Amino acid sequence: MRFIRFFLPLSFALACCSPMDSFQIEGIGYTVLHSETANFSQVKNFNPIIGDYMKYHPFVDKNLTFRVAALSYTTVDPNGNPVEASGLVYHPISKKSKGVIDFMPTAHIHSDGGGTDEVYIVEGLLITLGYTVIVPDLIGSGVSKDMPIPFLMAENTGRVSYDMRRAAAQYLWDEFRYVLPVETKVLGYSLGGSAALSTQKYYETHHSDKIKITEVYTGGGAYDLPSAFDAFAHSAYTVYPAVPSVIIAFNHYYNLNLDFSKIFKGELLNHYLEWYNGDYNYSAIMDWIGTDMHAYMHEDFFKPFDQQNEEFKKLYPHLIENSLSEGWRPKAPIYLIHAIDDSHVPLQNAEATVKKLRKAGANISFIAYPGDHLTVANFYFLRTLLKFS
Repeated sequence: MRFIRFFLPLSFALACCSPMDSFQIEGIGYTVLHSETANFSQVKNFNPIIGDYMKYHPFVDKNLTFRVAALSYTTVDPNGNPVEASGLVYHPISKKSKGVIDFMPTAHIHSDGGGTDEVYIVEGLLITLGYTVIVPDLIGSGVSKDMPIPFLMAENTGRVSYDMRRAAAQYLWDEFRYVLPVETKVLGYSLGGSAALSTQKYYETHHSDKIKITEVYTGGGAYDLPSAFDAFAHSAYTVYPAVPSVIIAFNHYYNLNLDFSKIFKGELLNHYLEWYNGDYNYSAIMDWIGTDMHAYMHEDFFKPFDQQNEEFKKLYPHLIENSLSEGWRPKAPIYLIHAIDDSHVPLQNAEATVKKLRKAGANISFIAYPGDHLTVANFYFLRTLLKFS
């Protein structure tokens, strides 16, 4: 009888929990860099505008208590070399978690702008609705801030996010005996929007047996890199210094040995190593280089591809390699938004991505909203609060 009393509950538990019911921990190690218990009063720290809005949100549990922890863990850089990375985990402790969200971070050119530096970042805001939220810093931020940021390098972004999820799963089990569900939502805006599709692609193509993405909610990202470069070359205008960031990152991690005198010109050519070393934020860089790309990009950047110099042609295969609009068929539904007057990432980039992925058979809902990149960013985060309430 003692055997039966033990065996029947165990059999029931095993029958109810198939391998696809929970994310399978693979024994990754982690270190807790910081951990604190918080409550609704801390919501104002996430974002002043959204924090004020949250006071009146009807679905927020104003008595919620949650834990926020900064973790470090081992992952790899784009060349496969082991590196330490970091990220944040938000988890409700006064109520049962509603589910898991992998929320990708927005861009930080300044090395001190990562989530683990600030803790209460806007990507963690959905904790206030009762979700467990995982936010990787990605390489070049947090504990890896001394490394160059692998801007828009899709495979590495997905890998670093996956390893952060593994570290979070182990931490949540160790700390709360919480088994991370296999189902997740993936979110992100701006660089986080690109990272969200990168993470979807990585999860679905490498780990579909361990993770089931139920939906991806993305916006403002540069998904199709050749299209993005073409759009910038056509307009020659931007208020965010993303193109040099990508070129510098690709040169570093792909060992291209670019002759930058055939890539940049003017003050950028003289100072790109200094200005893009992580000591300055994007607004400082824009004060130096301006919004007219003719002032700092070599004239060949504005020519058709077959007329560009060999240095630009070295970049092109890697733009294609890291494009998220071709070479795969997304399984989870994608909800994609973009600003009509976006001068950070031109609208044409989102339109080209949607067209190509729909042709591949993806399920994509696409809406272009009036406004610029930052206006629609606020709208994006507010809409996530309504969508996932």
